[in-house]
Amino acid sequence: MLDGPMQSKNRTLVKRPWGGYQILEKTPEYWIKKLFIHKGEQSSLQSHENRDEVWVVLKGSIKAQKNDSSIILNAGEFLKIRKGEKHRIYALTNACVLETAFGQPRERDIIRYEDEYGRV
Repeated sequence: MLDGPMQSKNRTLVKRPWGGYQILEKTPEYWIKKLFIHKGEQSSLQSHENRDEVWVVLKGSIKAQKNDSSIILNAGEFLKIRKGEKHRIYALTNACVLETAFGQPRERDIIRYEDEYGRV
């Protein structure tokens, strides 16, 4: 058997206060998630010690915060987040973002600094 990715056969929507996500593919070295962010909602301001991320906006518009700066991204545009950089997504419209994480992607690698949903 080839050493290939562990496909997520059950692409259940994991709900979050800002929307939710589906895991499309996951291996020990990377994962690919599809994030769904409701208009006017945002993720927590966070960083990661063990992974880099690349966000590709598939649908809608977001304001992406990276450290102390913000940028508007529309469908087809992308942003790279390096380990240790503070970041968050704010949805200007209902948005869909493809998140690819490289390194050691794990949910418990989240360091939260601010969160309007009380998760800090």
